[in-house]
Amino acid sequence: MFRELYIIFFLIALIAGCEDKGEKTSAAAPVRVAAVEKTSLNRGVRAVGNVAASASVAIAPRVTGEIVEIKFKEGQEVREGQPLVIIDPRPYEADLREKKALLAKSEAQLTKALDDRRRYGKLVNNGYVSREAFEQTATDAAALRATVQSDRAAADRAELDLEYCTVRAPISGRIGSLSLHKGNMVKNTDTGPIAHIDTISPCYVNFSLPEANLSAILRDMKRGAIPITATPAGGAPESGFLTLIDNNVDTRTGTIKLRGVFQNEDRNLWPGQFVEIALPVGETRDALMVPTEAVQPGREGKYIYIVTPENKASFRNARVLFEQGGKTAIEGDIKEGDMAVIDGQVRLAPDMTVEIIK
Repeated sequence: MFRELYIIFFLIALIAGCEDKGEKTSAAAPVRVAAVEKTSLNRGVRAVGNVAASASVAIAPRVTGEIVEIKFKEGQEVREGQPLVIIDPRPYEADLREKKALLAKSEAQLTKALDDRRRYGKLVNNGYVSREAFEQTATDAAALRATVQSDRAAADRAELDLEYCTVRAPISGRIGSLSLHKGNMVKNTDTGPIAHIDTISPCYVNFSLPEANLSAILRDMKRGAIPITATPAGGAPESGFLTLIDNNVDTRTGTIKLRGVFQNEDRNLWPGQFVEIALPVGETRDALMVPTEAVQPGREGKYIYIVTPENKASFRNARVLFEQGGKTAIEGDIKEGDMAVIDGQVRLAPDMTVEIIK
């Protein structure tokens, strides 16, 4: 009886041991891997940029009066010097006529005073007039000369005010919406503009990059203009050139501001629009590249897991150099051909047994 019970307990323990062994075998963590590749590539960086007009001017009146004519349509392209708004010129025409009449009067008086001075100059030498009378004619001529200069300046100012009655485009570009219309009164002291003109061909795109890219960009700029592309959402890429690197690095963000210029002849880029910027930063040789999903953030920096030939998970610190095309260039205790874990890292711990799945 005891012998039979012993055999039964032995069989139960044997079955339990087999089940435990099966559980240990199935405890291997499933992961997907990709090989670390060493390659040389033309490196590029991407950033989000903001389109800005290459020139922007607020159209404001320089004289006071009633708007009698609008000579453009909102949103149209205008040329430099093109008439845009006509302010009632009649008061300024009358003022100009008055100033010219005063100038003519003072010029006639000056001519008379100069004649008197010459005549008195001859008479004083012969003793026919006193020296005081002669000096008075010289004083009168000098005073009238000053009056002529003042009246001429007033006439020039009146002529300029009349010219300002026609508000012209100071630059070429696209004009926006009107804030005032025909019949409104405007003043030269008004702070609000009548409209804005923006030059969008060419246009600028402003963007920022991490300062780690600065050395490569400066090196490439010494060799010549750096081509860049700007791609608006749902649109085709536009080609341009990098034209400006700001003169300091933002210490708060560790970034440097840059600007590119684009001819934008087809008006695909619009001021205020956000675009994706692609900029080459030279060739990188023998870079160790892994799929970006292999790189994980940790408390002490980025890391990856490598699967050893014994199917064990090996923790490796990784310093990220740059990202491009869905892959990341890294440095660390990593070599070409290592099998980097790209899926399943959350289950892993150092030296854990893993199972590579397809």
